[in-house]
Amino acid sequence: MTTVDLAVFSTGWLLGWLLLWRTRPLPSLRSREREPLAAIVPARNEAHSIGGVVDRIVAQLRPGDEFVVVDDHSDDGTAVIARSGGARVVSTAPVPGWLGKPHACWRGAATTTAPTLLFIDADVRPAAQLLDEIEAVAQMHPDAVVSVQPWHRTERWYEQTSLLFNVTALMGSGAFTVLGERVRPTVAFGPVLAMRRVRYDEVGGHEAVRDRHTEDIGLARLAGGAVLFTGRPDTTFRMYPDGWRQLVDGWTRTIASGVRSTRWWVALGVAWWIAALAGGWLAGGLPWNDPMRPGIVYVLCAIQCWVLGRRAGSIHPLTAALFPLAVAAFALIVIRSLVVAALGRDVVWKGRRVDARSG
Repeated sequence: MTTVDLAVFSTGWLLGWLLLWRTRPLPSLRSREREPLAAIVPARNEAHSIGGVVDRIVAQLRPGDEFVVVDDHSDDGTAVIARSGGARVVSTAPVPGWLGKPHACWRGAATTTAPTLLFIDADVRPAAQLLDEIEAVAQMHPDAVVSVQPWHRTERWYEQTSLLFNVTALMGSGAFTVLGERVRPTVAFGPVLAMRRVRYDEVGGHEAVRDRHTEDIGLARLAGGAVLFTGRPDTTFRMYPDGWRQLVDGWTRTIASGVRSTRWWVALGVAWWIAALAGGWLAGGLPWNDPMRPGIVYVLCAIQCWVLGRRAGSIHPLTAALFPLAVAAFALIVIRSLVVAALGRDVVWKGRRVDARSG
């Protein structure tokens, strides 16, 4: 490994730590009193997961709170399960010019009156104090989007492929770098997103992002910024439980938009880090030249993947040990997403065709 090789690798490896320097949980409440909140869950064919989020939200409701599950034209038992769990169910159908989730969120907001809106995905398992804590932070930041990226629960081997996507999502937001709160994020996380209703109405709410599949980023841009937190260890989600194809389509749908929405210097840092993982351990010279150096670099990368991966989700030790495979999967899906967006092709998501350029 030449001096230049070592410098390039070391810089990329160091950037990984600096870009995900910390996790940031929602602050704990000193007082249990708060204003009413409207919790809105958009759901399409979520019979397998809706019960979990309904139970946890119902357990946190206070007098004056509203809880609505918007059934987005499901053809399974989503509505029945949500209603039996204690949620008020509002049904909706596809509307020309709207994507499904923005329309479901907008409908839910329109049927509630509470001063704080919380949009939460059906696959999220919120922490026991999430509603109290996020409402308090929303009051502290009335002009911003307040958002939490849940900790990713993985149960099957293919779900480990999401490792680098989860890590780079946290890095790319700019909210968890060594610079701390000196960087004001302009993106948000769709699974858990809160806004004061007054601000929501001022920016046009989900109607203003009705054709965007990254409506979370759109709302953050319209609001002028976001306040971001990590869910670890208590607020979790399981992103793609239905197989490899769902995972590939899901990340293909969103990753190109995420890249376009990331600050250039953050995107450069993330790309440098990925490049260090992809090639740094191979750049150590042939084994007969220096048998120890490639091994040391490999171990350093594996340790970093393990530590950073645990900040984003439930990484298996074998995934960290075989991190080059995760890097290869990440690169292939990113390339697919960029190509699909550039060519204007659609991806299928929840039984509907989505234009990958609409992020």
